[in-house]
Amino acid sequence: MNKRFLLSIVVSMIVLVFIFSNFLHFEKFLKALISVNFYLFLASDIPYLIQAILMGYRLCWAMRKSGIKTKWMDSFLAHLFGMLGSDFSIGRTGYLLSSLPFKSKLAANIGVVSVLVVVDVIAKAIFSMISAIFFIYLFNIEINTFLFLFAVIIILGGIIFLVFLGSSKSMKLVSKIPLVGKIVLPYYEDFRNSLKELRGKTLFIFVFPLLGWILRGVEWNILGQAVGIDFPFLTWLMLHPLLSLVRLIPITVTGLGVFELTFIILFPDIESAKQVTFGMLDMINNSFVDVIGLLSLRKLRE
Repeated sequence: MNKRFLLSIVVSMIVLVFIFSNFLHFEKFLKALISVNFYLFLASDIPYLIQAILMGYRLCWAMRKSGIKTKWMDSFLAHLFGMLGSDFSIGRTGYLLSSLPFKSKLAANIGVVSVLVVVDVIAKAIFSMISAIFFIYLFNIEINTFLFLFAVIIILGGIIFLVFLGSSKSMKLVSKIPLVGKIVLPYYEDFRNSLKELRGKTLFIFVFPLLGWILRGVEWNILGQAVGIDFPFLTWLMLHPLLSLVRLIPITVTGLGVFELTFIILFPDIESAKQVTFGMLDMINNSFVDVIGLLSLRKLRE
């Protein structure tokens, strides 16, 4: 097992132990878990499935724009396969697995997927800052400065990445990397060439995470009702990008532990057992849909 992944599991466990030691008893957590409305829990995946269909279309469109032949169903399954990887990865980097099922050069596939990931992450960071301002001014909730700083770093890092790819000088810079430059260059060339047709299409790509934000707000609204947390839709809508940003912090497995702790700190008046239950169910419920992506593995055997 990768040492970094193992370390992230340890960190998640430490944070969870801290939560159970300071905010709730395990018996209350079990009671909250047993009290979950199972039908609403399953229904919360419907908006997520709709989002997956849209994201499958976007992946198909991006691949075709880059000259990679694919069908919508194959792209849909590849998207879910990538999401399944991100469900149990550090900083949700596992989504890059969605580049594997396509029958084309891997470097080109990764290039397309990387741009989509970068645009999504930038969008999530922007949405989280909007959400933070919403909660600060309307709910008088204190938001840790670190979250703003983390969001800014993500936005700047994403922009630098996109600008670097678009620069003609990037090829020379890559070739001059000590020891590995000449080895990496052919792959980077395939990586960069796959993105030519996507330049200038950033705003169109950005529309999909915007629609996804709305759909995930609906999903959390339903999941919140299943757990017994009675927030209005607008609160869930604004809470989603803020807590989702926490899942990107690369110290735990998909934010496990840190997500729940942040939720408790933001809303200390809500029963912590329900908040921890919500966080854990949010982590696993999408996997019921994402597991369909394993069907894309048949493409690797062909």
